[in-house]
Amino acid sequence: MATAASTAGFDGFSPAAIKFLRDLAKHNDRTWFAPRKALYESECLAALNALVADAGAALRKAKVPLGAGPKGAAFRIYRDVRFSPDKSPYKTNLGVFLTRSDRDAPGGLYIHIQPKNSFMGAGFYQLDKPLLQRWRQDMATQPKRFTAVLRALAKSGSALSEGHEALKRMPRGFETQAESALAPHFKAGSFMISETLSDEDVMSPDLVDRMAAMGKRAKPLLDYGWGFVDTL
Repeated sequence: MATAASTAGFDGFSPAAIKFLRDLAKHNDRTWFAPRKALYESECLAALNALVADAGAALRKAKVPLGAGPKGAAFRIYRDVRFSPDKSPYKTNLGVFLTRSDRDAPGGLYIHIQPKNSFMGAGFYQLDKPLLQRWRQDMATQPKRFTAVLRALAKSGSALSEGHEALKRMPRGFETQAESALAPHFKAGSFMISETLSDEDVMSPDLVDRMAAMGKRAKPLLDYGWGFVDTL
């Protein structure tokens, strides 16, 4: 299993890492965390950094341009509580976002590590207004382009995830698309494929290959969205 001293790459998150996150959810305070910070760094953070490095290399080998940017890919364990009614100081999950350029750039692969609630997703989450407008305009004027993306996803055994926040009505300016085959997608604000992960999945070195495989499946969707990002 990965430790702070490991140089062999990602070996899977250790049982100690999963237990740490489970315990943190029960004891989310600085008094509990402080004496266990070294445990977090050795069992969680070291494995997370190894995962970023190995997954980035595997994605590049698969010709999917995703990896860590200048700001890194791993999210900090510390919560920003300035404007939140929840003052719990720590996140109870680990998170990584791999992109073409930087963690704040649209389009990429996210993995969420949390006991009994891990998952990964690839695509575009909560598009900002200019990008979403451009996406919708393309679906309206050239529907075959987005239909081809959906077919490519289906061919690889994937489909756009449901459950993200969506409009109840057609967005303004696209009411005429209400009867089109793409009508549900005009109401969407996110375009993702996703996959749930068990604790056993995240404890396995095979997680790297699973991330690379998801990146390959998502590439038609990523390329479609990046085409708009690059022209805005």
